[in-house]
Amino acid sequence: MSNELASFKKDISQKFTAVFKQNATFISVAPGRINVIGEHTDYNLGLSMPAAINRWVIIAFAFREDNLIKISSESFNNQMEYTPGKPFTPTESWMKYIFGALEIFQRTDKITKGFNAYIWGNVPLGSGVSSSAAIEVAMMGLLRKAFSASFDDVTLVKNCQKIEHEFLGVKSGLLDQYASQLSKAGKLMALDFQSMTHRYFDAEIGEYAWVLVNTKVKRELAGSKFSERVDETQIAFKEIASKNSAVKHFRDITLKDVELVSDSVLKNRIKHFVLEDQRVFDTADAFKNNDLKKVGELLLESHYSLKNDYEVSCPELDFLVEKSKTFDGFLGGRMMGGGFGGCTINLIKKAKIEEFKTFILPAYKSQFNIDGEVYAFDMVDGANVEKV
Repeated sequence: MSNELASFKKDISQKFTAVFKQNATFISVAPGRINVIGEHTDYNLGLSMPAAINRWVIIAFAFREDNLIKISSESFNNQMEYTPGKPFTPTESWMKYIFGALEIFQRTDKITKGFNAYIWGNVPLGSGVSSSAAIEVAMMGLLRKAFSASFDDVTLVKNCQKIEHEFLGVKSGLLDQYASQLSKAGKLMALDFQSMTHRYFDAEIGEYAWVLVNTKVKRELAGSKFSERVDETQIAFKEIASKNSAVKHFRDITLKDVELVSDSVLKNRIKHFVLEDQRVFDTADAFKNNDLKKVGELLLESHYSLKNDYEVSCPELDFLVEKSKTFDGFLGGRMMGGGFGGCTINLIKKAKIEEFKTFILPAYKSQFNIDGEVYAFDMVDGANVEKV
């Protein structure tokens, strides 16, 4: 564990004690994530290449003597109280994640007594690094540990996805939760959603670093458009499958099959899926060959596919990519996450990160009158719950 994380955990434990006048017995940690490539593929059982980052949601926990559940959020400066079996309506977005976790956990396991919990996080909100998945994974993992449930990590990840589907109304895939739960420090993960398997590999980038630029644009469209893309790709898949009996899964679709789609918009949507999956393979090969120039090119290809074929980008993201291309020390970049805001992920020379900040942020401010943010991350281990 890093000194940084150990310090955070100690601080949150002390805050828990100050709020609830008892010592925490469990500390649950779940990280945010980056996704190098393989965007908008997970919900159609494609491929992705994520890694957890050194930004976390941390929950401190201790049992109560009664059956009341009391949860305090530092980030939102608010508290929720919930008694299992009694009606409850979440009044804020963060409460939906917690309530969803509690409800879904109770479908297979029992919450046998009340508890207090204190939630803290430094995963940037709404920036495409999955603060939502981090809170889901931290809470579900905590419940599993505290109440001695026996479900495995993949079930935990799927339970967290149900929170998104049922309590947030977003038809998300499993990328974010999987990466938050199962990542390893210093490694990228090649993740196959059809087989629900993954492998870790070293992705040495030497004198370069993964740098995110946050548009600070709220992604109001992301939920509805996300679900729209899910529906569009399903329609395209069904048309292809009806015309080619060899196509049983999305992964069976070839570029030749794409031409079977009669609607031009739907054709573009499924084209993105096919080519993005191939880019994951190509990126893995580029890392194996230590060809960072190729990695950069594939990032840019991914961005233009997400912009033109999948149509989930926005002017702010497009500006950041085009402007970054003119920076000496930039190998490639793309929009990352659901789209319509959030971050770009970029491969930038380490020695030039500060120079890149002073290059990109004023240009972005001048263009949109928005103060963006730049982050550089380390790749860390996935979620963990430990007894204090």
